[in-house]
Amino acid sequence: MVTPTPLLADSTRTVSTIFSLSGLFIKSLIQNLAPTLNKSSLHCNIVRTVGPAFFARMRERPSGYLNTPLTVVAAGLAKWLDIYSGVLLVRVLLSWFPNIPWDRQPLSAIRDLCDPYLNLFRNIIPPVFDTLDVSPLLAFAVLGTLGSILNNSRGM
Repeated sequence: MVTPTPLLADSTRTVSTIFSLSGLFIKSLIQNLAPTLNKSSLHCNIVRTVGPAFFARMRERPSGYLNTPLTVVAAGLAKWLDIYSGVLLVRVLLSWFPNIPWDRQPLSAIRDLCDPYLNLFRNIIPPVFDTLDVSPLLAFAVLGTLGSILNNSRGM
């Protein structure tokens, strides 16, 4: 004789019982509080409590907004370029101080990250008066141009 298998396993039955009891509790709570609250204030309180992130899909998008994988990649690259521009700015500002120990860890990582990119432009633009390096200006211009191209490709 074959024993019939239960429709729900023990753990599933426990979880479904908890959910149904919590649903009944919330329903009775709302029915008891409904005469004292008007619906518009309840809706406003729920929206404020949950926050705008939950209702993000309800916002209207700009007319040219596209949500494709290519625009997601463009948004990520644009954000990466913003971060890299910040690190590059730190590198350029720290280069004004001659006694900085570039062989120590946080500074060596910044140097190793930024110098290959800056060397591309140092080969193009020589230092002015043999002391003033203006190649970071071109480096920032190229990063800014790439960032604006990526931002425009997202439809923003």
